[in-house]
Amino acid sequence: MAGYVYRAEKFARLLKAKEPVLRLERQFGPPHDYPQKMLETVRKQLPASRAVYRLECQTRAPKPNDAETVVLRIPARNALFAEVTRIADERNLASGVIYFGVDAAVSPTNRMSPNLAIPFEKIDVLFGDKWLPLTAALLDRIPA
Repeated sequence: MAGYVYRAEKFARLLKAKEPVLRLERQFGPPHDYPQKMLETVRKQLPASRAVYRLECQTRAPKPNDAETVVLRIPARNALFAEVTRIADERNLASGVIYFGVDAAVSPTNRMSPNLAIPFEKIDVLFGDKWLPLTAALLDRIPA
């Protein structure tokens, strides 16, 4: 396994985070189903009090597709990844990877997991041509 996984993330989403963590996210429609068959199979077996949350990553650093996107780098040995399941992304078998886990469904519409999260200090962000630790101070320096 490579040393890192990567994620293209909307800059605005990082700024909106109420706390300095990247939370695993739940799928909401339409369609309501997960695009990955395994995640949808797991979701259908859960009681209403539980939900499937996921973090889509890549094994190679993606190119930001617009000025509003930043690239994150997460160590593959992150503690959260030891607690969740890793599968290949069926839509991008060459380099896509999904981390998913089951957590409490706080409400029928909560998008973010209450517990499955990676602290910003465990994540790097590509700033110019350098990888720097993701911090609130660095986010303030990134041009929107």
